[in-house]
Amino acid sequence: MTRNPARTAEFTPAVDQATAGYRLPIDQLVPAAGRAGFPVLEVPAFALAQYRLRHGHTQLVRLLARHRLRVGQLSCGTGTPADLTVPPDRWPKALQAWQRSCRLAHAVGCPRLSVFVPRTATAGGSVVAARLGELAAVAGGNGLRVNVELHAPALLEEAGRIWQAAGCEGTGLLVDVAALALAGLDPVEHIACLPRGAVGWVHLADLADPVPEEGRPARVLPGQGRLPLADALDALATGGYTGPVAAEIPRAEPYTGDTASHLARTATALTSGPLARFFTPEGER
Repeated sequence: MTRNPARTAEFTPAVDQATAGYRLPIDQLVPAAGRAGFPVLEVPAFALAQYRLRHGHTQLVRLLARHRLRVGQLSCGTGTPADLTVPPDRWPKALQAWQRSCRLAHAVGCPRLSVFVPRTATAGGSVVAARLGELAAVAGGNGLRVNVELHAPALLEEAGRIWQAAGCEGTGLLVDVAALALAGLDPVEHIACLPRGAVGWVHLADLADPVPEEGRPARVLPGQGRLPLADALDALATGGYTGPVAAEIPRAEPYTGDTASHLARTATALTSGPLARFFTPEGER
């Protein structure tokens, strides 16, 4: 599906901590992302909380300011595992953890938090919508929004209805373009069918081509695989989304070489070539 090639949008390039390695400490991630030219980070709530506890709030604020970065979204759990489908007897404890995450986000000036529903979830859309609404009520009290990342294929197919059932206000869908393809959906068609205003955050990665005979295709940098990423970004713009687009190519361990160089290559994949027209120039952010 090819859309208007002349369309431009003002997405802000962002990067998820997972792209540099889940275990990379905040005091290494922030300088590396800043040198790479990213203005926005997505980081796990627990990682930011640990840094703040050890070094203090003022030191965290100074670290981000020194490298001209802001936290655009905290990815956080409402329990263990960190998802909206924990058993009912664990939901009250999950809500307590959520309240702490909201206070953290408010303290660091981060406007959004995210939760997710795993691929193996069996809960129905009504349960997910109800719990999303509960989280949004808490987040709204702190001036925050909550985005939900759905991975279960059956729930992805009714993502728009779940968002509407949750009440819409203060909530959004975290659209992971590669995850849509891995779930057997057409990312462009899926995004185009979402209600206007439903998208609250975006993860972007490509999928390797050819697909391996066994296992799932690996996520690779945008433009190095087979997904129609320009069409997907165009569909997002058509639907009214103008927020950050975060590169997310997860790896368990930090890079052993220069993390900043790797993140610079990631930033270049977003802001040069066929995707460049979708991103706001550095000086306009």
